[in-house]
Amino acid sequence: MEETDPRRGKTTIGGKVDVAQVAKPPRPHFLEMIEGTGSPAKYELSKAEIVIGREEGTDLMLPGDHVSRKHALLRRRNQEYTIIDLDSVHGVYLNEIKVHSALLRDEDVLQLAEFVFVYHEA
Repeated sequence: MEETDPRRGKTTIGGKVDVAQVAKPPRPHFLEMIEGTGSPAKYELSKAEIVIGREEGTDLMLPGDHVSRKHALLRRRNQEYTIIDLDSVHGVYLNEIKVHSALLRDEDVLQLAEFVFVYHEA
């Protein structure tokens, strides 16, 4: 049987159903360090650009002998992050492939020198 709720103007079969519209705040993306000095650890990605390197003052400082002073950059565009190699000596590996830049996807494995991370989308 079809019913109409005059207050809402919605028609349903078998009775009134209120559909809640809930706006969920976006959850932050994060890197989970699974290998390297300080692991295990999680790093929330909340900035539009995050510099990773061994130099003091970088956004994500990695104290490794093979990490360049400014090794890589994470850049957010909309809700996606791209990893960019900043001409590091030892490179950036995404899922065991050396890349200059690449769009990250949930559960990607990222390696910078002796540090290994798993990327998690919101």
